[in-house]
Amino acid sequence: MCDTIGLLTSSKALFAKNSDRSPNEPQVAEFYPAEDHSPDKLLKTTYITIPQVAHTHALLLSRPTWLWGGEMGVNEFGVCIGNEAVFTKGKYAKTGLTGMDLLRLGLERGKSAAEARDVIIKLLEEHGQGGNCGFDHEFFYDNSFLIMDREELFVLETAGRDWVYKQMQRASISNRLTIRSDGDAYSTGEAIDFRRTHLEPLYSHFSGSADRLAQTSACLADTKSIADLMSALRLHREDVQNPLTQGSVASPCMHAGGIVGDHSTASMIVELGEQICVWLTGSSTPCISLFKPWVFGAELTAPVFAANDPTAEQDWLAREAFHRQAIGRALPKEFYTERDQLEADWIAAAKNSDEESLAGLTRRAATEESAFYERWTSQLTSLPISGKRGFHRYWQRKNAALGKRSK
Repeated sequence: MCDTIGLLTSSKALFAKNSDRSPNEPQVAEFYPAEDHSPDKLLKTTYITIPQVAHTHALLLSRPTWLWGGEMGVNEFGVCIGNEAVFTKGKYAKTGLTGMDLLRLGLERGKSAAEARDVIIKLLEEHGQGGNCGFDHEFFYDNSFLIMDREELFVLETAGRDWVYKQMQRASISNRLTIRSDGDAYSTGEAIDFRRTHLEPLYSHFSGSADRLAQTSACLADTKSIADLMSALRLHREDVQNPLTQGSVASPCMHAGGIVGDHSTASMIVELGEQICVWLTGSSTPCISLFKPWVFGAELTAPVFAANDPTAEQDWLAREAFHRQAIGRALPKEFYTERDQLEADWIAAAKNSDEESLAGLTRRAATEESAFYERWTSQLTSLPISGKRGFHRYWQRKNAALGKRSK
C-alpha cells in the first residue's frame, strides 16, 4: 500500500511518496551512478533476466533490501517515479517484471517523464508484470505509476499487460485504478472505461485506498512547498486519536497493528528546481521521523548510501528502534514542536544554499537528528502505554521477528 503526490508549478515541480510495506522490511536510499554497459549484456531483475541497454542514468532509489527494484526514486534528469499496488480482475502473473523493477528501469533509461513512461510501457508489453512482492508473506498485484519531471506529469495505470495513461498538472495516486474513458492513450488503441473494466472492488475497498486518495487529493490545491508535502505524508484520518496506539490502513501515514499489516516504512520528497533537492526520512513512520535534505549527486551521507552498502540497512534498523519503543505511547506536544522546528530550520537553510553548503547541511541534519532521538529516547520509558491487546500482540510478534533478523 502506498500514496504518491506530484504537482507542477510555474517555478518548480514537487514529488512525494510514502512507501507502505511490511513493518519489518528495511528500505534503503541508494545512489547508483551512470554507467555504460557492454553489448549483449543481460540484466538480472528481481525474477527474470532481460537485455541490458548501452547506458543507464544516475539515480537515487528507495529500495526494499531484498528486491532489485524500488518503491520511488529520481534520476539525474529530474525524472521522478512512484508506484502503487493496484488490485485488478483476473489472475496475477507468478513471474515477470515487478512494478518496482519497472520503476527502476524507467529511471535508468528515461531522460524525461514521457521517455520513462514509454520505457515502462514497452517493457510491460514485452515481459509482462508479476512475481511475489511480499516480504514476509506472498503478495501479488498489478501496478500504477506517477511519472513526472520539471515539465510533465503522467499517471500510468496497468492491468496485466494492458495500460492507460493520462497527463495532468497535479495528481495523487493510491492503491486503486482511477482513469476511466478520459485517458490520453490506451493499450487497446481506443478509449475504454479502464477503471470499470479492470478494477477488483473487494481488495481495492479494504486497502483503504479510497480514504487515503481523498485525503491526499484534498491537499493538492493548497500544496506549494516542501513543508506542505511533509504535512501531507503525515496525514492521519480524523478518527485516529493516537496513531502510535492503533493501526490504520486508511491514513496516508499508515500504521500497522491489530488487523492492519502494512506500515509506512520509508518516505521521500523531491523538489525539482535548478537543483534536485531530495528530502528523506531514511526510516519508517513519517509522523515521528525527520526529513533530511540531500542534493542529487552530492557526497553520500546518511540517509543516502552507495548501492549495496550493508550499513544502509543497519542505519534503517537503528532508526527503527525509536519507533518500536514509541509504540503504545502518546508523545507530548513538545516532541512534534521540536520536530517541526528542526525541519523548518533545514528548509530555510536549504533555500539559500549552493551544492557545497547543501552537502554540509545534510551532515548537520544527521547530527541534529541523532541528538534529537537521543534526548527523546531517554524520556520514552516514563510515558504510559495504552492501546488494545490485539494491537500490542501484533507488535510483540513483529518485534520478536525483527530481533531475530537483526542478530
